[in-house]
Amino acid sequence: MIEVKDLGLVYKEAGSGRPNPVIQNLSLSVEAGESVAIIGPSGCGKSSLLYILSGLLRPSSGNARIAEQEVTKPRQDVALMLQESGLLPWKSVWDNATLGSRKNKAERRERLQEAFEELGIAGMEARYPSQISGGEKRRVSLARALAQEVKVILMDEPLAALDTLTKEATQNLILTLWKRHSFTLVLVTHDIEEALFLGQRVLIFAPRPTHVVTTVENPKMGEVSYRQSQEFFDRVQQVRGLLQT
Repeated sequence: MIEVKDLGLVYKEAGSGRPNPVIQNLSLSVEAGESVAIIGPSGCGKSSLLYILSGLLRPSSGNARIAEQEVTKPRQDVALMLQESGLLPWKSVWDNATLGSRKNKAERRERLQEAFEELGIAGMEARYPSQISGGEKRRVSLARALAQEVKVILMDEPLAALDTLTKEATQNLILTLWKRHSFTLVLVTHDIEEALFLGQRVLIFAPRPTHVVTTVENPKMGEVSYRQSQEFFDRVQQVRGLLQT
């Protein structure tokens, strides 16, 4: 589903104009319906990769393809969730959730109402972002993606600002939705436990210019009580050690 081949990204430094390579010769693939987590040092280019996959940023070299088509602009079947939830403060929850939808009005209302029910935010449609919690804002973003029936969801640290209990509850929700709807999930996070709870594979990125250092297979992901198992804690220690080398 997602193919990244020899990807490179170079910024020019302000003032001097000198090239500053962020991503270099990055290649990876994500199968349709797979969940992959990406973890690595701050500023190594993880978010830039998601912007390229979403069509918001053009690479300097190489290419990214989704469903065998090169990504050159935003796609209707790809959703990007950011840390700040991306909700417009002057629009209601309902109007935020319908942004970008190309469905006709009746179909959009039906599909979105189903998503609101599924996510437990039915009844909040007329509220504004300032009137709902951080966890509820993430649910609105998810509702927007589900209503558009996207094939790929890209998440850039969407849960970083949440308290521990809300974060874990939202992680559980994301896992449930992924199992139910079979979308392809690419998650960028600094949280090792989150990466292992939500990723069938965990890709560890190098400092910039970034590339994949190693891949950690995580076959128990998605199993009931995996988060409380000894194997989960062992994997956490494994990934922590790899990040420290």
